[in-house]
Amino acid sequence: MFTLFRYGLAPVVLYCVIVVTAGIDAFLTNAVRKSTWPQTAVTVVQSQDFGDVAAAFRGTPNTFPDPRGTLKYVIDGKSYDWRGRGREIGVTVMKPGDQITVYYNPRDPREISTLVLLGASTGSIIMGVALAFLVFYFWFFWLRGFLRRSGPDDFHGDVAVADHVQEQPNTIIKRPMEKSFDQRLGATFGKR
Repeated sequence: MFTLFRYGLAPVVLYCVIVVTAGIDAFLTNAVRKSTWPQTAVTVVQSQDFGDVAAAFRGTPNTFPDPRGTLKYVIDGKSYDWRGRGREIGVTVMKPGDQITVYYNPRDPREISTLVLLGASTGSIIMGVALAFLVFYFWFFWLRGFLRRSGPDDFHGDVAVADHVQEQPNTIIKRPMEKSFDQRLGATFGKR
């Protein structure tokens, strides 16, 4: 059963490795971009959020803002327009006329982002759980046997038993030959 779980959990282990790797990649990529990309201010020209319309119809607040709109900005005297979903650049509020500070890729100024990791807290929790599972899995199924101390029932690491075995010469133990089953049977039932 132990071996079944050791190898049966392989898909979960692979999933956790992918989650942890992706999380580390996202945080490192974001840190590198923050340190190497310059900043600029963009102006929101047009914006709409269909979630606001649905929330107003229901009479509830919009708990998941997802604006779409158009932004204008100038880099090195050249004007650029950006159209798309606000979450793509890390924005959840876009109102016409707002000024938003964003980072831009110096090699391709059309690539902009606030470099705010939306959902980073949830992602950090998922990554932490995946990492904790990986640590437990490798400790329980792979490392625990190597790190275990020898006990009274563990002869593999017991030096005293190893010394005792080396002291005895390799001899064959001779026992008196026993009677066969037929001889014993005849001795019991053969007498009349």
